[in-house]
Amino acid sequence: MHGHMLLLCLIQAVASFISLEPKNATVLRGRDVNFICSTNESWDVMTWLLMGRSVLSISAQHGPLGRDESVSVVNRSTALMSLWELILHNASFIPTVQDLMCDLLPSGRASSSLFVQEKGSVRIVEDDLSVPEGTLIIFHCQAFGWYPEPSMSWMVNESIVNEDYNTSTIQDPTSFLFNSSSKLQIKAENSVTLQCWASVSAPLSLQTSTVRITVEAPDMTPDYTVLIAVVASVCTVILLALVILLLCHRKKLSKSSSENKSRSSHESRSADDETRGKVNMGYHAEDLTSPGHSDLGNRAGSRIHGVSILPRHPICQSWAQMANTEAGDWPTLAVTTANKSLISFPCPLESPVLRDERETDA
Repeated sequence: MHGHMLLLCLIQAVASFISLEPKNATVLRGRDVNFICSTNESWDVMTWLLMGRSVLSISAQHGPLGRDESVSVVNRSTALMSLWELILHNASFIPTVQDLMCDLLPSGRASSSLFVQEKGSVRIVEDDLSVPEGTLIIFHCQAFGWYPEPSMSWMVNESIVNEDYNTSTIQDPTSFLFNSSSKLQIKAENSVTLQCWASVSAPLSLQTSTVRITVEAPDMTPDYTVLIAVVASVCTVILLALVILLLCHRKKLSKSSSENKSRSSHESRSADDETRGKVNMGYHAEDLTSPGHSDLGNRAGSRIHGVSILPRHPICQSWAQMANTEAGDWPTLAVTTANKSLISFPCPLESPVLRDERETDA
């Protein structure tokens, strides 16, 4: 400010002038902006106009005329020149350049340009990541609600990324604000801090978003996946073979048991056939009262406990009808047992047949 005043004083010594500084001012919406109107000529009224609308008038004799809360003025005049500073408070956003004019009556006028910009927001879509070394990662950064179109950049550990990255921008037709997005692909080689920057030309417009990339240490634990798969396969084959062998063994045992049962049944039938008594049809009656026959009868009596009385034998019946004899004169029958012993006894009214030895044993 003091530099401008010194410059104006030097100019005053050469020629008359009217000046408004700065010629171009850029601020963010809501900020204050200062302008200085100076002249070495005499004037009666100084009028400040923004976009053709009067915002303040100043009388050379009485000072500011009226009051507007959106602006204020400071008299910085010297003995050599008239100098007034205008302060615009809470600059309003308009999506175009605004003209500011200092009009001096009756001397002349000077003008400047005011550019009010909008600072939006920025964020990296992805969160902090932990990845193995060498992993390729894609990050997306979004900037919303900027005017004009924001400038976007990426930083890794506070160093600008020089690699190419894709950025696209669209403008809202209603609010005239810009929304931009940027995509960056990075290879994780070590742990870093990644930042996305967005800004416009106005001071203090920079906005950042930060994420942390952590590179995981390589896993030194051996991978037993293949070994486990091989062992599982081998165990499955062995188990299957054991099951097959067990089924075959059981089938063999079942077959052997069936054969044993068949053989036992056959032997049982053979034994039954051998234990059946045989009648000696050529045996003739003898005197059973002799001592020899008596002893034989006793022995026979002790061994014919397996004899059961069945209906009268036809030989005995026919003999009785023909001879019409008494019981003591009946012929004697001979029976051969399973152990080849010969048993003889008189023909009774009932003919004897040997019972099954299995029943006798029971």
